[in-house]
Amino acid sequence: MGLNVKNISYHYGKQPVVENISFTVNEGEIVTLFGPSGVGKSTILKMIAGLLTPQTGTIEFTGDSRRENTLLVFQDYLLFPHMTVAENIAFGLKMRHVARAEIRQRVQEMVTEFQLTGLEKQYPAELSGGQQQRVALARAIILNPKLLLLDEPFSSLDGNLRQQMYTYLHRLQDRHHFAVIMVSHDQQETFLLSDRVVVLADHQLQQVASPRELYTRPANQTVAEMLGCFNYLHGTVNGNVFQLGDEQLTVDNTDHLQGAVVLLLPFVAPVSLQENGGVQATVQQIHWQPAGQTIIFTVAQQRLEVRQTNFSRQLAIGEVVHLGLPTGAQVLPWH
Repeated sequence: MGLNVKNISYHYGKQPVVENISFTVNEGEIVTLFGPSGVGKSTILKMIAGLLTPQTGTIEFTGDSRRENTLLVFQDYLLFPHMTVAENIAFGLKMRHVARAEIRQRVQEMVTEFQLTGLEKQYPAELSGGQQQRVALARAIILNPKLLLLDEPFSSLDGNLRQQMYTYLHRLQDRHHFAVIMVSHDQQETFLLSDRVVVLADHQLQQVASPRELYTRPANQTVAEMLGCFNYLHGTVNGNVFQLGDEQLTVDNTDHLQGAVVLLLPFVAPVSLQENGGVQATVQQIHWQPAGQTIIFTVAQQRLEVRQTNFSRQLAIGEVVHLGLPTGAQVLPWH
């Protein structure tokens, strides 16, 4: 099973929605279209589902995947309000003229698998948000899709329900072996669920990578700012040597930049206290959180945020210390 999206574009009049987007989906993958509202994520899903036609480019299904076994689950579920839970789940099979006995058997299997026992005769308005979500998924899964398209499926659920549905989606995928393309603008959700992420901004493709690759090496300033988990320390680079104030650091300069750049340092980077050497820093703020302290320093007249619990001693606001910064951090041009 596979999907190849090649150079697709779509415009409303002269207004671009998506421009020259390419990515692939492999069997069993969860691929997330990630980006802010209005960058064309839902439009891409609709083109894959066949509800819209790309104005340029192609969408190619390979192997045993076809548009006919690709199913789209909308953000608001679109359950039929006049049908019961069982009738909603059975709807697709009825449209395919499956025998009644088989429909009853498969609906019962879905009711059991999706933990909807006892709700078969209830109507959508009588269900909680999580129950409606499970009915919408059951209605899709009963048709044995090879590719499931999910348009911000968990955005209306509270935190606890969302976590439950993340676990549920992985379990369903392991059991039924379908691939998923999901739309999300939630970074935590994207990182938790995705095998790969298609990052979109300004109606264009910015990067396709695993969550780990996105975090360790964002492709550009736009991606880094979207992730929102980095310090940006301005300095100069010559080869693999970055000059920050009076301190020199060894960095990742794969793009062979020269001169003024920015050092990309994650908030959770392994920063340590040094007795000798290191970068001089002044403690500005200290915030306690359940996951550990957040400490704001001033370094070379710039802000440095550090989130960790393993400093060798307690710090005080106003204290001047020396910090050991990790080597191998990425430098980027800054515009």
